[in-house]
Amino acid sequence: MIFLVEENQEEHFIEQVRLLESIKGIGFLSALTLMCEIGDFNAFKKPKQLFAYFGLDPSVNQSGNFNGTRMKISKRGSRLARRVIHMVSVQLIGTTKSGVPKNPVLREFYLKKCQAGKPKMVALGAVSHKVCHLIFAVLRDHKPYVIKTPDEHRHSYVSTQVSNVILLSTVA
Repeated sequence: MIFLVEENQEEHFIEQVRLLESIKGIGFLSALTLMCEIGDFNAFKKPKQLFAYFGLDPSVNQSGNFNGTRMKISKRGSRLARRVIHMVSVQLIGTTKSGVPKNPVLREFYLKKCQAGKPKMVALGAVSHKVCHLIFAVLRDHKPYVIKTPDEHRHSYVSTQVSNVILLSTVA
């Protein structure tokens, strides 16, 4: 299998597998499995469509006037992809043998959810949601994943917006 990948490096599919491998915690088999389950990524315009395809979206519990409050994931999508997302989420919130978080941003997010009183599996579901966002962003932008703290992300976003406003004001 690895021989086929090395032989077809220019293929768009292989490029997407390599992009997914840039996310720490996603190995070759996980990336390949996800891409095989996703198929043509161009079918997804929004991250919510990818969540639904994986079966990570909340199920609706309604009947007449009754609206249920206990929501679970719908599990209507690919169970293989859902398992891969779960294992990647577990990997990303973990630490190395020396105690260093593998992904400090997602670990902090997970611990914050746990400290807020959420059960561990609910917090892990929220991390899985974030992992789907990461996968969607990496495949949409065709750029490898780089860990950014929320403050770094906010700073780069604001600086981009300010430069766009300056560019628009000089054009007008």
